[in-house]
Amino acid sequence: MPSARRGLRAAAIAVFFLHLPAAWAGRPLVTEDAGVLDAGACEIESYIARFKRPDLNLIWGQLGCGTGFQTQLNAGAGREKTYPGHATVAAVSGKTALRTLTDERAGIAIAYAAYGGKHVDHLRHEATEIKAVLSVPHDQWLVHANVGWVGTTSSHGDKTIWALALERRGAVGPVDLMGEIFGDDRGAPWAQLAARWALIPERLFVDGSLGAQFNGANTRQATIGLKLAF
Repeated sequence: MPSARRGLRAAAIAVFFLHLPAAWAGRPLVTEDAGVLDAGACEIESYIARFKRPDLNLIWGQLGCGTGFQTQLNAGAGREKTYPGHATVAAVSGKTALRTLTDERAGIAIAYAAYGGKHVDHLRHEATEIKAVLSVPHDQWLVHANVGWVGTTSSHGDKTIWALALERRGAVGPVDLMGEIFGDDRGAPWAQLAARWALIPERLFVDGSLGAQFNGANTRQATIGLKLAF
């Protein structure tokens, strides 16, 4: 029985990390932006996600804070469930601005992360990610582009990742609308639509996304999240 349970955990974690681009991101986009939290500013993000083909459910929570030196650091953990098992997953991540993003000037940043999953009674490293991030403002629009690398400890090996997104701030009153495409060199790309609603400007947000993969297998995902900035 212990070996069977370990097998279920390993299977669940393997499925989760096969879908890294669909599960980890700056909410609600998968595409990262070049903005960095100011020193002393923090935010709490949480969301639930549902994936189809393969079926997978995720509950996730994360705390991020600006640390100065144009850098923010984040730590999060979640619970992922898929047939026939479930797993605890966690991540530490960060972003450092090389050129500060403003309303008039493009921003450049480096984003990085390490992901892990719980095996038996300890957390084991599963993947490492690093990517370059570009955000270009134009009036009420923002264009974001990413390119990077993910290395995993599984047999699936390394991946080159990419993403491109268009964001319209205040598209419908307090609601921002977004669209993106993203993927890697080992699978079919994804397309996603997303929205973010400022319940309290600059402080409390609710967001959601719907995405599908162009693989002919009806692979898709849906998420809904909440963010508190303070």
